Order: sequence, then C-alpha cells, then structure tokens
Amino acid sequence: MNSHIRTLSRVTVVLMLIIPVSQVHAIIKCQDKEGNWHMGDTLPPECVQEGYQELNEQGLVVDETERAPTEKEIAEQKRQAEILAEQKRQEEERARQDRILLDTFSSVEDIELARDGKIAAIETTIGLAEKRNEKLQAELDKHIEKAAAEERAGKQPSEVIVKDIETLRRQIKNNKEFISDKRSEQETVKAEYAENVQRFKELKSIE
Repeated sequence: MNSHIRTLSRVTVVLMLIIPVSQVHAIIKCQDKEGNWHMGDTLPPECVQEGYQELNEQGLVVDETERAPTEKEIAEQKRQAEILAEQKRQEEERARQDRILLDTFSSVEDIELARDGKIAAIETTIGLAEKRNEKLQAELDKHIEKAAAEERAGKQPSEVIVKDIETLRRQIKNNKEFISDKRSEQETVKAEYAENVQRFKELKSIE
C-alpha cells in the first residue's frame, strides 16, 4: 500500500515538473482602453488589442504580451526605420568616398593638380566652341547681307537664304548654351575639389 502511494506521489511530482505552471489554471489580467482592469480564465474582448499578463495560482506573472501597436504607431516605426536606413546608407557611402579619396591622392597638391587638369580640359572645349561660334557668326552675317541686298533690289529673300539664317542662328544659340553649361561645370569642379581638399585634410589631420 505504501509502495503504491509512493509511486503515485512520484508520478504527481513528475507531471508537475513537465506541465508549465502557466498552463495550470492560468489567470488573464489586463487593462482596457478606459483604464478598467479585467481578470479571468480567458482574454476578454476589451483587451484583444491591449497588452495582458498571465498569472499563476499564486498571482505571480508567468507570461506577458505587449499591446498591439496602432496603425499610426506602425507608420511612425516604419518612418523611423527608413530614416535610420538612409542614415546608414549615407554613412556607408561617405566611408566609400573616403577610401577612394585616400587611395587616389597622396597629398593636397595631387588633388589641386587633378582639379586644374579638369578645368583646363573644359576650358579647351569652351575655346573650340567659341571658335565654332565665330565661324557661324561670320557665315550668318554673310547670309544676312545677302538677304538685305535682295531686299534692296526689290526682291524677296530666297527661301534657301531664310532657312540658312534660321539654322545658323539656332546653331549659335545652342553653342552659347553649351558654353554656358561648360562654365557652370567648371564651377562645379572647383566646388567638388574644394570639398575633396577639405575632407582629405580632415582624414589626414592636416591643418
């Protein structure tokens, strides 16, 4: 008899160890949006979107579930995550640019030589465009003079001359815009290399 009781006691102890306490008469405790507390064997509808606790028979918390985030909170979390992701991307890009800068140049003088070389190359392109415009302008002046001579003779300028004048004026206009763009490009190069010099000094701790 005593042996049978001891066996039952051992089985009971083993079952108590195997079955989690939270599964034995778990009590749900939660607070709804109005601040009212609820306790029971099941999660009340008022607390479905709210956080809640599971208590054991001794009233101790054995598990806890956080409140589900609202759509506004989810949107804000997404926005913050995107901000952090963009910051990380910018930091990685800056680190990449720094490596390129240090791998490409060994001194401030090297950077300035590269800058001057680019500016000079653009200046050469501008010079060619300006010479091209001088030729186009000279050609345009001739056509305009021809058209004026025909008008003085009481004739209507030929369609060919009129078309040529329009074409030459358009080409001159396009060339001037091209030259203006190249001047802007030179200023951009100066600004970019000024930043490179400043950053190189920072990385190399040069005053």
